[in-house]
Formats: sequence, structure tokens, C-alpha cells
Amino acid sequence: MKLLIIDRDQTERNGIQWYIKRYQLNITTILEAGNINEAVQQLEAENPEVILLEMELLTQEESNRLRKALSLNSQHIIGMTAEPLFKHALNALSLRALTLLVKPLDLNMLKQYITHAIRQKINVQREVLPLVGDHSIYPSLFLEKHQVVNNEFTFCLMLETEFLEQNEQLFHWLESLNHLTLLPLSKRIVAFSTDDSLEGLTKRAKAIIREWTSTHNANLNIAIYDLPRKSIKEMYQAIKETLKLRFQHGFGQVFLVSKLPKFHSLDPFLTIEQQRLWITSLEQNDVQTIKRFLYSITANEIYYQPDTIRIQLTSILAQVRRFMLKYQMEKRLDLELRYNRLFDIILNHPVLYTIIQEFVLFCQDTMNQSIKQKEKGQFDYVNAALDFIDYSYTDPKLNLEVLASFIGISQSYLSMLFSQTKEMTFKQYLNQKRLTHAKQLLQETNLTIHEIASKTGFNDANYFSKLFKGKYGESPLLYRQHATLSIAKGAGTL
Repeated sequence: MKLLIIDRDQTERNGIQWYIKRYQLNITTILEAGNINEAVQQLEAENPEVILLEMELLTQEESNRLRKALSLNSQHIIGMTAEPLFKHALNALSLRALTLLVKPLDLNMLKQYITHAIRQKINVQREVLPLVGDHSIYPSLFLEKHQVVNNEFTFCLMLETEFLEQNEQLFHWLESLNHLTLLPLSKRIVAFSTDDSLEGLTKRAKAIIREWTSTHNANLNIAIYDLPRKSIKEMYQAIKETLKLRFQHGFGQVFLVSKLPKFHSLDPFLTIEQQRLWITSLEQNDVQTIKRFLYSITANEIYYQPDTIRIQLTSILAQVRRFMLKYQMEKRLDLELRYNRLFDIILNHPVLYTIIQEFVLFCQDTMNQSIKQKEKGQFDYVNAALDFIDYSYTDPKLNLEVLASFIGISQSYLSMLFSQTKEMTFKQYLNQKRLTHAKQLLQETNLTIHEIASKTGFNDANYFSKLFKGKYGESPLLYRQHATLSIAKGAGTL
């Protein structure tokens, strides 16, 4: 099996290579790439099964070539980053990475995910766990044309353990019960029953969960296909989709396909108003507002796709990160380690409620620490300025003098800090913020150009139009026409 390390740092690549060889992780060939060109060449020539990818490479100009090369091959990706930022989490999710590890790498975690990737690849190649004999029904789970007519079973169901490494143990335990026909896969177990009624099967499923929990100190979920019978592939896909409800409901559940709710759309990115809400709540130590916002995501009457919720939570975490930087809390090792841990929980934990609980606790501790940092006079002027701009950029009176007065330093010093850290002037940053919001309003509202200019902090609509054209290459009116036409074409293809 081939593994490709894509990282700009030769020392990092050498260290990972040594570790893999030292622990004999069933990798036959280790490949390296130090830039995008080398990565694309290795992907096209070698088609590695496992990839360790430095996420920072995806922010470079030529990253589309790398994304395309990754999309053309079937592999397991383990993301790596020196900075646990929102953009890296978003890229990891878009690539369906197994995880996103933060440097310096936890080598035990690296070993765990490499081993997991290897097992997944082997199981996909074999289609089942090696302990299983020949069953002609297996191809029916994946191929529509290879359907087996079997009228002996009455229900199709799927079982999943709380801990992936217990899947094989669950299989043997279920075998000993001798109640179901079992088809184990790498992560879950498909089963067929001959129960006479759904009520009887549901009771038995609950009993299986109770017995497994009491004897193995771990939870279990079961999904049952209870709709009119379809092909085995369609039933398999339906029960697999139904198990996604674990994200909202946790483990120890029996889910019915007929009760699968509609998943609503969710914009994973915070609106301007939501960003301001978080800035204010963190600054004012307003725990209740933060709790209300986070717990609203867990409302059981509304279901969102798990990945979009994870992206939104990383977007919120970006606001918390700025708050930490504002009061120089990144220098506290204990808090920095907890931040990295929360980042990993958001990306990987299977249950939403646990993620929210951890998020609330982290916010409380961060706000309490900020009070101590204020008392010590530990304060980052630039991040304080960014917070104030985020909150006030729609005010046409906002200028460098107002901002410097609010923070308590001179205009010249603030201007110098801004240029050094953001690589643009205060005015350029402010206009960029206003134009980005204006672009959103052009796409999503019917407001006039004059109204949009006013709502984004411009007194003069003509000046706004001039700046907009300079940045985006066309006037606001023409941009709106093109955006409307693009949306209409997209709707026509659905």
C-alpha cells in the first residue's frame, strides 16, 4: 500500500517517514511531495491509497490543480495544519478528510488514523471483513444490476457501535445470539431478520442495545428499514442515511427509515449580525446569549446536514479565536491545547450535543481568562481594531481617528500596526469589508444601489460604484444582472 506525504517542510516529511517505518504500519511505499507540482505528479503517476496533506497548500494560487488531482483518485486523506483555522477545517471537510491533525503532530493520533485508513482501504477492496465467508448477497448492497431475490427475510437493518474498533467484536457477539443474518462491513453491520412484525423487531432491537451496553460498556445504534420493500441496494442506502440521526440524537437509539426527517438547508457561514452578536457576547461575558445561540443548533424539530453544522461551528470558533488573540491568550499553553482539542471535536465527534457542551465550556473559560488578561494589561491592538471594524463598518463616520481614539493609541501607531499585520492600509481593509457585504446584498436582496451603498457605510453611491468596479471589474448593477442570470441558469438545470 502506498502513502504520500505532501508537506513543504522536509524535516516534517522525514520525521513522518521515520515514524511509519519504525512502527511498521503496513505501508509498502512512502512517497513525498514538497510542493503542488510534485504532489500532482505523484498523484497521477502513483495513485497512493493514503495521503497526508498539509492544508496550507490549498490556500496557494495553484491549489485547484491539486484539488482536481485529489478528486480523480480514490484515497483516504489525513489533513495536517500548523494553524487550526476555519479555512483549513472547511478544506478538510470539503475533501472528506478522515481528520485534521494540528502540528506538532500527536504521533499516537497519526498512527491511529493511518491504521484506520489502511483498514478502510483493505475492507473496501475485499468489500467485507476478512472473517466473512462467501455470500452472494454482498454485491447487491452496492450494485443495482446484481440483485438477489430473497423472500426469506422480512426486514433489513443496520447496526453501528459507538467505537469503530468494536465492530468485529459486535459481529461475533451478534453471531452468538443467532437471531439475524449478518453481513459485516468495515464500519457497520447489515442484518436481515425474519420477524413477523415491526413492533416485535423494534422491541428486540432495544433489547440488543441494552444487552450490548451492559456487557461491553459502550453504546449501539440500530436503523430499521420499515417501508415497502425495495432493492437491497436502495434499502442499504436508506438505513445508512437514517443512521446520520446519531448526530442529533446520540447513541442507544432505534431509528426507523419511515421517520427520517427532511434535512433543512443551513448557511454554514455567520451573517454580519451573527458575527457582531458573538463579538459583543464574548466581550461582555454574556454566557446566556452564547448558550442560546449554540443550543438553538441542536433543536430536535429542525435537522441540518452534519457537515454544514460542523462548518458553521468552525466559523464560530474563528470568532472565539480572534477574541483569544485580542487578549493574547494564545500564549497560554493550557488554553491553546484546549482550543486545538475543541477544533478536533468539532470536526470528528459523532454527537452534536457533546460538541456543543464542549464549546460552551471552552467559551466560559476563555471569557473568564480574558478578565484576568485585561487586569494584567495584556491586549492586542490590531485584533481589537478588527473587532471594532466588524462591529462598526456600516457607520459612514468610521475612520482611523475614531478607531484610534476607541482603542487608546495614536493614529500613526495604529496605521503602522495595521500595515505590518494586514499588509494593507486601514482604509483599504475597511473598503474591502464594506464591498464584500455590498456584494452579498446585491446577490440576495432587491435593494437599490443607493440603498446598498448606504447600508454598507458609503455616503456617496457614485463613489461606492467606482470602488466596486475597481475591485470586481464591473459596476454593481452589471454584477447583479450577471449574478441573477447565473442563479436562473443553475435553477434551470435542477
